Amino acid sequence: MPDQVELTLLELIDKAESLSDAIEDVDPSEINRDNWEEEFGEFLDIMKDIEDTEPKLYEAIFDERSGKGRIREYLRDNINETVTSERIGRISGIKQYARRVRELRNQEGFVIDSTRTRSELSQNEYFVREIQEDFDQKSRISVKARKEQIDRQASCAICGRHRDHPEVDYIEVDHIESFIDFDDPDAVNDPDNLRTLCNDCHHGKSASDNIANRR
Repeated sequence: MPDQVELTLLELIDKAESLSDAIEDVDPSEINRDNWEEEFGEFLDIMKDIEDTEPKLYEAIFDERSGKGRIREYLRDNINETVTSERIGRISGIKQYARRVRELRNQEGFVIDSTRTRSELSQNEYFVREIQEDFDQKSRISVKARKEQIDRQASCAICGRHRDHPEVDYIEVDHIESFIDFDDPDAVNDPDNLRTLCNDCHHGKSASDNIANRR
């Protein structure tokens, strides 16, 4: 990996030097509506070339060729950290990065908050809380079902605090009856078996469930 990172950096340095030369050749006093595209053409082309090369650097750093794989590794490195969608998009090098984030959440046990579940986040931020290594098909709650539950019940079912309460860090959609007790994933994720909990109540409930499940 170090060799590939070095080669990619050298490539980017070469393009950056070309970018500098291209902009130095532009005379600002001569730019107008009629000629700006021609005058800036080489500069803009090199800028686009640098953007296209950027994912190669992340590919070398994370040792991952796929965009989803790079997102996965980046989020693994940033558990309990806030990350931006812009950074995720640039690292992935793909347009459908938001869909890949949802897949990691729904299919691989990544517990990722957005502004809907953590009020202090902005629209372009995610917070990676944990990765559930024992994630099971039955425990998955679809994005659609999660949103519908929060729309139905924006306050915690136990303590009653709203998601905008100053002491609520985030809210979560919880199974009333544990998925351990169900054979059918559709039944466990039926709306009648879902409720909204604040972070404190969800943490306490999860701890109780873990103790009960180990017995």
